[in-house]
Order: sequence, then C-alpha cells, then structure tokens
Amino acid sequence: MEMQKHMSFLVLVYALSVLSFLKFGCGSCDESEKQALLLLKESLTDEQAFNCLSSWVGDDCCAWYGIGCNNITGHVLQLDLRQCYLTGDQINPSLLDLKYLTHLDLSYNSFENVQIPEFFGSFKDLTYLNLSHIYLKGSVPHHFGNLSNLRYLDLSAYFHYDLSIDNMEWLTRLSSLVHLDLSFVDLSRATNWFRDINMLPDSLLVLKMVNCQLPNNIPLHLPFTNITSLISLNLGLNQFNSSFPLWVFNNTGIAYLSLRSNQFNGPIPDSIGKLTSLVNLDLSSNNFQGPVPESIGALAYLANLDLGENYVHGLIPQSIGNLTSLQQVNLAGNEIIDQIPSGMGNLTGLRFLNINFNELRGFLPETFCQISKLETLFARGNQLSGSIPRCIGKLSNLGYLDLSHNSWDGFLSEHHFANLTSLRDLSISSRSNLVLNVSSAWAPPFQLESIYLESLKVGPKFPNWLLAQGDLQYLLIPNTSMSDVPTDWFVSFLSRATTLDLSNNEINSEQLSLISVDSSPFMSALLLSNNRLSGEFPAFLCNLTSLSILVLSNNNFSGKIPQCISNMTRMGDLDVMNNSLSGEIPVFLGFWGELAYLNLHNNEFEGTLPWSIQNLRKLVALDAGKNNLRDILPPWTRDQLPHLRYLILRSNNFYGNIPTELCHHTLIQVLDLSQNLFTGNIPPCFNNFSAMITSDSSEYLYYHAFSVGEVRRIVDDAKGYEQIYTSTLRFMFAIDLSNNNISGEIPEELMDLSGLMSLNLAGNHLAGRIPDKIGKLGKLEYLDLSRNELYGPIPQSLSDLNFLSRLNLSFNDLSGRIPTGNQLQTLDNPSIYAGNNQLCGKPIQKPCTIHDSSETNSDSDDGHVWFYAGIGPGLLVGFLGFCASLHFIKSWRYLYFQTVEKAFDKIAIKVALLRRKIHNKQT
Repeated sequence: MEMQKHMSFLVLVYALSVLSFLKFGCGSCDESEKQALLLLKESLTDEQAFNCLSSWVGDDCCAWYGIGCNNITGHVLQLDLRQCYLTGDQINPSLLDLKYLTHLDLSYNSFENVQIPEFFGSFKDLTYLNLSHIYLKGSVPHHFGNLSNLRYLDLSAYFHYDLSIDNMEWLTRLSSLVHLDLSFVDLSRATNWFRDINMLPDSLLVLKMVNCQLPNNIPLHLPFTNITSLISLNLGLNQFNSSFPLWVFNNTGIAYLSLRSNQFNGPIPDSIGKLTSLVNLDLSSNNFQGPVPESIGALAYLANLDLGENYVHGLIPQSIGNLTSLQQVNLAGNEIIDQIPSGMGNLTGLRFLNINFNELRGFLPETFCQISKLETLFARGNQLSGSIPRCIGKLSNLGYLDLSHNSWDGFLSEHHFANLTSLRDLSISSRSNLVLNVSSAWAPPFQLESIYLESLKVGPKFPNWLLAQGDLQYLLIPNTSMSDVPTDWFVSFLSRATTLDLSNNEINSEQLSLISVDSSPFMSALLLSNNRLSGEFPAFLCNLTSLSILVLSNNNFSGKIPQCISNMTRMGDLDVMNNSLSGEIPVFLGFWGELAYLNLHNNEFEGTLPWSIQNLRKLVALDAGKNNLRDILPPWTRDQLPHLRYLILRSNNFYGNIPTELCHHTLIQVLDLSQNLFTGNIPPCFNNFSAMITSDSSEYLYYHAFSVGEVRRIVDDAKGYEQIYTSTLRFMFAIDLSNNNISGEIPEELMDLSGLMSLNLAGNHLAGRIPDKIGKLGKLEYLDLSRNELYGPIPQSLSDLNFLSRLNLSFNDLSGRIPTGNQLQTLDNPSIYAGNNQLCGKPIQKPCTIHDSSETNSDSDDGHVWFYAGIGPGLLVGFLGFCASLHFIKSWRYLYFQTVEKAFDKIAIKVALLRRKIHNKQT
C-alpha cells in the first residue's frame, strides 16, 4: 500500500503537467508575454526536421507549439520545448517576462557552453524545471533555492561534467521537491551533499545522482532520516568505498535501487529481503562479497536483478525460484559455484539470464526448457559438463545462446535446434569432446547473424547448413577439424561480412594467392592462423581495406609483404608469426596509425627495423624476433611510442649498446633482446620500468574478441624448455638479455623490479657477485644467470623467492655453500649448479668444510667485520702476556735482551759494510 501511494503520487505529478498542457491555450494570449516568446524565438536556431518553432506565428501565442496558458487570464504558464533540438548561444532573458510560469522544459536542446542564468531563481511559481542534456556549463546558481514551489528538478547531463555544484545548501529550501536528478553534474566539491539531501522533507520520491564524482563520505547509519519515502534511488557510477548503506532500508516502499559501478564492499545484507516493493535491484560492478542472500526470494515483485561483476560466491539460492516476476537476471563475473538450481525453471517469465564467468559446474537443468519466454541465455566460461539438453530446442523465443568455454561432451543434433526460429547469435565451445552431428541435408530453422563454434568436431567437410546462412556477419569456427573451404563461398563471405575466424584447422591450400575478392568496406577481422596454407602473401587482402585484425600466423606463406596492402590504414593487429616471409620489413607499416600489435616473429625478414616505426603512437607490442635483422636498437623515445609494453627482438643480429632511451618506456613489462650481438653494460636505469615494479598491466595489450597469435617465448637452450604466452601475456613481466656479449656487473638497480617474474641473463660476460638483494624480486618464477663469469657466494636471500620454479646458475665461478630453505628445497637438480667447482652442499654431492661454511656465511661484509674485530683484542692479549713473562721471569728477560742486542749489532755491522762498499764504487 505504501508503494502504491507513492507511485500514485508521482504519476499524479506527471498527469497534472500533461493535463495542464491540454487545457491551456484556450484563452487569449497576453501581449507582453507573446513579445517575450518572439524574442526567445529570434535567439534560437530551429533548423532540425522537428521545426518546433514554425508554429510560432499569429496573435494567439497560447496556440503555439509547447505553450500552455491559463484559459482565463491568458498568462503563459507552461513552456515545453523538450527534444526540439534547438541551438542557441544564450537563454534569452526575455523569459523573465513570463512571470506566471509554472512549467519550464528546455531539455534535449543545445545551449552549448551557456551558463544557467541567475534569473531562473525568479520564477517563484515554478513547479517543474527540466534543463537536462542541453550542454550547460559553470555553476548552478544558489538562487535556485528561491524556487520554493519546485516539485521536479532535472539538471542531468550525459557523459560530461561541465555543470557543477560546489555547495548544496540551497537545496534544503526546496521544501516541495518530489523529483531530483543531478546525474553527471560535478559534485566533487559538495562535501556536505548527503547532509543537505537528508534535510529535504520526506516528500522526495526520486533521487538520481549518477556519475557525479561524489565525495566518498556516504554514511552507513544516520542519526535521523528524512528521506524515507523514496521509490527510486540511483547513485551509480560514483566512487563510494564502504559497505552497503543501511539507511536505504528506511525506504520500505522503494521500487528502483541502483548502486552500480562503485566500490561498495562487504556482504549484501540479508535485510535486502525487507524491501518487498523492489522491482529493479542493480548492485553490479562493485566489490560485494559473500553469498547471494537467501532472503532475496522474498522480493516478489522483482523483475530485474543485476549482481554482475562482484566477488559474490557460494551457491545460487534455491529461493530465487520464488521470484516468478523476474524478467532479467545478471550474475556474471562472480565466483558462484556448484550446480544451477533446478528451481530456476519456475521463472517462466524470464527473458534474459547471464551467468557468464562463474564456477558453475554439473549439468544444465532440463527445467530450463520450461522458461518458454527466454530470449537470452549466457552461460559462458563456467565448468558445466555433460550433454546439452535436447529440449533446449523448444525455446522458440531464444535469440542469443552462449554456452561456450565449458566442458560439454556428447553430441549436438538437429533436435537441439528444432524450434529455435528466433535464434540470431549462437556460441558453443567445449574443453571436452563435443561433436556436431547433423545430416548434410539439414536445413536449420534459423538465419544466424553470428556463429561461434570452437573446439568441437564439425569437419572435415565444410557443412552445407553454413552455406545457407545468408545473414551471417560473424563466423568463428576455430579448431573444428575443418579441412576444406569452398572457394566461391569464401569469396562471397569476405565481400559482405565483417569477421571470419578459421584458425586452428587443417585447411591446406595454395589457392589463396589466386583468389580475387571485390573491394569490401565491411570485413574487419580475418584469422587464418594455424592451418596448412602456403604460397605467396595472399593478394586478395589488398582489397580488404577495412581490415583492422589480420592473423596469418603458423602457416607457410612465403615471399614479400606486398606494397598493395599499404592502404589498410585501419589495421590495429597484424600477426604473421611463424611463416617464411622474406625481404625487408615494409616502411609503410609505420604509417598505420591504429597499429597496436605487430608480430613478425620467426620469418626471414632482413635489413633493419623501419625508421617509420617511431610514428606508431598506439603501438603496444612489437615482436620481430627470430629473423635476420641487423641493426642497432633504435633510441625510440617515450614521446614517440608512449604505450610500448612488449618489445621482443630475440634471435637477430642487433648490435651495439642498449640505448638508455629505452629506460624512459616505463610501461614496458616484457623486454626480450636475447640471442643478439649486444655489447656494453646493462643500463642501471632499467629500474625506471615502473610496470615491472607495480605489476601494473592496466593499459594492457590490444585485445579483440578473439585470441591473438603467440607473442612471447622463453627458451632454455640447454633443456629445450619453451614457454609460450598468448592470452596470459598481459600478466607477464620479464627481461631476457641472454646470449649476447654484455659485460660488467649485474646492476643493483635491477633488484628494484619487485614485480619481475622472469629474468634471463645467461650466456653473457657478466662478472662480479650476484646482488645480495636478489631476494627483493619476490615474484620471480624463472631465473637464469648461467654461462657468465660471476663469482663469490650465492646470496642467502635467494631462498626468499617463494615462487621460483626454474633456476640455472651453472658454469660461473660461484663458491661456498649453496643456500637452503623455502622454495630452494624443491629445486634439487644438481645441474642447476654445474660448472661451479667451488660450490658445496645439497643438491650437489660435495660436502662443505668449516671453511666453506664460513665463506658462505660471509655473503655480506658482516663476516669480514667480525673477523677483523677479533684480531685486535687477540693481539693485545698476546702482547700483554709476553710482557708479563719478561717481567716475572728474570732468565727470560736476560736472554731476550741479549738476543735483541746481538741481532741489532749484526744488522749495524752489515749496514756499515754495505755503505763502505757503495762509497768505494763511487770513487
């Protein structure tokens, strides 16, 4: 009843506005007010198709569009120009002559960069004011506090903060306010915003403050609460960092509640079940934890539930089956586990369900087939297994079905799709054994726009039913055992569609070089990697000028990259890794201004890196490793390549010193210059790589909806061990300078890179000691310092590396006891320390002596300090003992002085004879 009362009241407000507009305009127009409206018209431009002001002619202004008058006095009470798309460089002050105005709506027009005039505070009879989405700027005048009769106030904008409020105290004087919308108004300086809101009377029904940059001072409890009649509260897209605000529960009649996209944390209170009037609940994109409260089943009117992108864990409560009014449910991006409750089949009114990216497992309940109104089902990225229920084919309203990245097995047959006449988007993939088993004559009941089928058996023959999908724009069928593609269909699809992914199949053809494709303004992504394609670089690509993603890696294409593809100026991702392409790297690649990912790894390119690469301001990843390039490393500046994160030039013939300009690229998180001819020292300024300190990958690699090719390889040449990073690349932080001619010591500054996961300096001429502070590299998983000229003890701090899984210190001149403890205990392969003849201890079979132990324990200078500190007192004690013996034993004293005297006499005679001999020679 409480909710109905408030809803009725709000509806009444709007109804009165509409009715007043309908009844107004019957009387004669006041002349002074008509002239004021004509002045307003002159200051506005009305060039859009709506032509709202075209009716503003004639004597009776009450008959003009958007004007409402008192039918007795003829005074203008209403001015409503909403969505007329008018433009102007001012709000004409002639409006002041409309002294009886109660309703003013200028929303969805364009007064760009115009400030709100202070005279708006003079409309004391105004009950309705809507200035939303008209691009105003500056501060909201405090004179708005004079509008004491105002019931509806909307100052909201759209994605910009040109309008601001520094103090909201004036708001407390609007004692009749029912509706307040300040969305996208900058309130960052309104530090007492909530106190002022709470001073409003309990007549306030609607409060919207979306993306207002509100200060993080929202209270959890209030000493008193005025706002208890809210039926709609939206505080989304701010930065509140607190637990759930409990004062919300004072508004028992609330129907719409949104706290989305903040940093609210802690559990979702079980008291949420008390808000029994809720129709829409949006708590998405926060940090809420704990389970979904069982009490949510008490929200009988709930139609929309959004808890997506939190840290909610546990089970989906069985009580959710009680919410028979539910139409939309989003639980995506949480940590929800176990099976989907069969009770969800009771949600017969459900149209949208998103449970993507959780940890759900077990079967998809057959009760889902009872949700006959279901239009969208997203269950991507879980651990669901078993067979997909055949009865899913009964869901004739289903338009979007995504069951990809699960562990389905069994067969998909024609029965699974029997009545899916509305289906437009189909995504199914499996980590297990799933086979698409349909006849070659099958005619599906749908016309799809998007298909994603990965890692299930579809081929080897290209299915006929796919050929009949004439509306298809996105076709992604990687790893489906496909071995042939009809040439005619391929040409036609490239000419009309936008995305094609045939990667990881067994397509074997040399005909691509001969295909002719008409110029296509649509095709934006083509992925043909990991097939058996050969021949020269496909010439038909020259007509696909709108391509932004081209992945041809792991084939056997040969020859040069043709000049004709230089017009692909939208290219953002080019991957030709692991082919046999040759010639020089084209200069025109440096003029593709959108290029963010360039992978030329393992080809036969020669010459130098094009100078034009310095123009690629969006470049994030460059991999030109394993080619025949011979060049110095260009001294690219941070200004030239401001987003560079991945630089991989391994296995070429780069030479010279590593330029210190590289240190300015603070975002670098993978640097691989191994197996080249670099000389000089490791620049100490590598500690400027701040991304390797903070493990910050927020500005990560340019990713699209598909997997890019392989990017990063770490190779242990002695073991043949190879590690490949693809989608996990953005979590990798590595330096590899191995197999060069680098000399000097390992810089102490490298030990500042606390986020480093892999460090390979093997096969150089590095000398000196391993830095004592190597234990600071707390995230290190891979360390190779082998085949250098390092000496001295292995620092004990190496045992602090708790994540270390691969270690190689072989063939240096290290000495002393091998450290023990923690993770080092698991690295028990003696080859780790081979070629260091002075090492002892486990895991090698050479026992340590006391001398070895003391040497190892002196891995810092502390041992030497204690040694020399002990010599002084020892000498002093010995000298005092000697003097005491001479004093107390007379015979020793006589013997000692006689011996000293005889020795002194012998020395004096020899010195005299030597002087005489020298004198005789001189004369």
